[in-house]
Amino acid sequence: MSEIPYEELSYRHVVAEYFLGLRGSGLMLSPLDAEQVAEWEQRGIPVAVVCRGLRQGYDEHVANRPAAAARPRSLRALRGAVESEWRAYRSGRVGDAPAPPSEQSAAAARVAAARAFLARVVTGTPERVARAYAASAEVFEDRLAASGSATLDAVESALARADGALVAAWLAELTPPERAALGRRIALRAGHRRASVRRGSHRETLRAHLLEAAREAGLLCLRGSV
Repeated sequence: MSEIPYEELSYRHVVAEYFLGLRGSGLMLSPLDAEQVAEWEQRGIPVAVVCRGLRQGYDEHVANRPAAAARPRSLRALRGAVESEWRAYRSGRVGDAPAPPSEQSAAAARVAAARAFLARVVTGTPERVARAYAASAEVFEDRLAASGSATLDAVESALARADGALVAAWLAELTPPERAALGRRIALRAGHRRASVRRGSHRETLRAHLLEAAREAGLLCLRGSV
């Protein structure tokens, strides 16, 4: 049984507890797994759908794995099963699950929340941070216009691009000594890449530490805020 108080069982806590229970070991998710859970939450995937997908993916992996193969150790390894469960849920094929809300309405609500957030967050921020948010807002609107559709996937893509522009603009506003110090701090937090770690995974770790440094500096990304 979870030792987390009931009132503190947030979306991320519930998914983490469920996955760690499936796995039968571990006390917390890896940074990459935590980022994956945050993405599902931001996209509005119900926690019950995520847990069903994790269970389905885990059971299928265990049933089909060779005798000597290890059980899934990463939540991200099961994300395909969660996406399949989410597609089934949205098409109304999941038993007695309630019908999902209109995707168009959900997407429109997310766009409105993002615009309100961008309009609000610049208040009282330093000028160089405000310029970074302005760049983010421009990219967000351009990406929405380019997509030509009001789907959750299109909005999610626009939010991701806007966050990328936000961090890039923030970095560009730093002085060379500030950027150098930031780079050293991120490299120290990520540590040296071991031979067993893929370059792509190490880059994701560096990116996660960069986003954490941005949050520590007072920068709030759209994903996770709206």
